Amino acid sequence: IIVVLDMDECLIHSQFLSSTSAAYAHQLQQQRQNRHRNGSVETFQVSLPEGDLVHVHMRPGLPEFLARVTEKYETHIFTAAMPIYAKPVLKRLDPHQNLTAHWYRDSCTFHPTTNAYVKQLEVLPPLATNDLSRVVLVDNNPLSFLANPDNGILVSSFYDDPHDDTLEAVWKLLQELEDVPDVRPTLRSRFGLQKALEQ
Repeated sequence: IIVVLDMDECLIHSQFLSSTSAAYAHQLQQQRQNRHRNGSVETFQVSLPEGDLVHVHMRPGLPEFLARVTEKYETHIFTAAMPIYAKPVLKRLDPHQNLTAHWYRDSCTFHPTTNAYVKQLEVLPPLATNDLSRVVLVDNNPLSFLANPDNGILVSSFYDDPHDDTLEAVWKLLQELEDVPDVRPTLRSRFGLQKALEQ
């Protein structure tokens, strides 16, 4: 199986703070550390070139999930985010570069009717000649699946819930799909994205 993962609100939730908010950012970090000790989510911070700070909240179980999924499957990140923000975040999430590749907004197709960035799997060079029967896209935005709805695993949006167990459910589903010759009928039956997107 080839696994393609979205980033924002799927694996992480980010909060942006301007460079003028540095003192506030420090206070926020202290509050988060306190909440983490009380069962909150893991966070880290990255600085962008223009001085903005980004507080990144990881979906529960993310480090373990990425370790397992990259060890077992060819794994890509496909995000509608700009590289200037996404690259430093992914460097922290994947310090050993176990992910096969990262794809950014310039690889998405803008859909003017819905004002959404669509993730068309065929535009990714490694998948251009590949049979999509063994490719899954994990995303929280249904519109991301417009080009390949039957390859979609739709997850709920992540906004810092420390009790979220979505990634464990995704891992179990990936294991279920291992012995399926074509993931699309199973995912079509499970999520019905084609019908939902037609409405």
